[in-house]
Amino acid sequence: MPAAREVGRCRDVLMLQQLPDRAWFRPRSPRNDRDAAPASANQGSDDKSCPVNEMTTVACDSSATPVRLADPRGRQALLAQALAIATLALESHRVAWALTPVSAPLLHALEAIEREHAVLLPESQGPGELASRIEEIAVELRAHLERLQAGPTAEGDGPAGVRVVEVLNRLVYQDLAMRASPDLRDPGNLFLSTVLKRHQGYCVGLVSFYLALAEQADLPLFAVAAPAHIFVRYDDGTVRINIETTAGGASRTDDAYIQEFSIPAAAIRRGVFLRNLAREEFLGQVRNNIGVIYSERSRFHEAAREYGLALDLDRRLPAAWYNRGNDLLRASDYGTAVRYFTKSLKLYADDVWVLNNRGMAYLGLRKASKARQDFEAALKLNPGFEQARQNLEGLGPAP
Repeated sequence: MPAAREVGRCRDVLMLQQLPDRAWFRPRSPRNDRDAAPASANQGSDDKSCPVNEMTTVACDSSATPVRLADPRGRQALLAQALAIATLALESHRVAWALTPVSAPLLHALEAIEREHAVLLPESQGPGELASRIEEIAVELRAHLERLQAGPTAEGDGPAGVRVVEVLNRLVYQDLAMRASPDLRDPGNLFLSTVLKRHQGYCVGLVSFYLALAEQADLPLFAVAAPAHIFVRYDDGTVRINIETTAGGASRTDDAYIQEFSIPAAAIRRGVFLRNLAREEFLGQVRNNIGVIYSERSRFHEAAREYGLALDLDRRLPAAWYNRGNDLLRASDYGTAVRYFTKSLKLYADDVWVLNNRGMAYLGLRKASKARQDFEAALKLNPGFEQARQNLEGLGPAP
């Protein structure tokens, strides 16, 4: 397993923990599935949709009375109608949440997500409590910004954007005493309400706070993604400042992130990393992390839904393709897992874990030559990658 990274490096959350160092699977024939994950891959599914047999149609309510039909045409028509209604009912919930961030402010969308996943929250909150707290802090921030505009301050006479960021960081890390948490698996460090109550969070939770506050204060802040990490950027069109929320708001250059995370130029050109994310794209990051929480709790049905919503919000999110691929690999759905890993690699070709796990999926499909290519590619990128080396050695000498 990969070594845990320092505080604020969220690979263990944004990118789901990988499978064991060496994994051998019972072979299964390839499937001709579509890109969308099939329902059969969701082990332990709690899908409440009701069966429809030849003679009976039952609405998705276990208390409904079956309707028996004598007329075959009428039966077929009603079956078709019931199927359409059931499909609409199952999809409407997914579509509603996918549309929420487009039609509502970020804070409202975050509140809706928290209500949806209240079972994960360590503490309950009253209606409107989160919005009230954010507005209370925003009032304080606006007062600081008004004083900044009125005359000389402790921030000096630098560019306005620089002084705004200094005011914002001082409020967050000094006045509110916010801090980064090393616990990447505690949902309380992700959801904004508990981040505020505990005064701590990891990168996604802290970025949520910055963005919600900026929305209330009308500041040009954006989320920015790096591999397995996310940070904040102030960008008013003239001044652009990266804000590392896990380091007390320290400013870091794009080049620093490129070097630290070995970000390939192609991924930057394609807009996968280091671009300003739209509101809904950031919510895709949140959804992906919630999916990881469910995956780690073996609640794969809920995890698949979250990864699907994440990809609805941002198709250029390699972590969501990868995480869903891992769950499919665990479910021995090798063919679909390969397709998800391949989509992730098209966005971020240098991810050695995706190469390694796609290689294991190819082994499940009895495609040893393709598996060998992936293990060798991973080792070419990282010669010290022990998991890929062990998997490659397990294949024996090349034919």
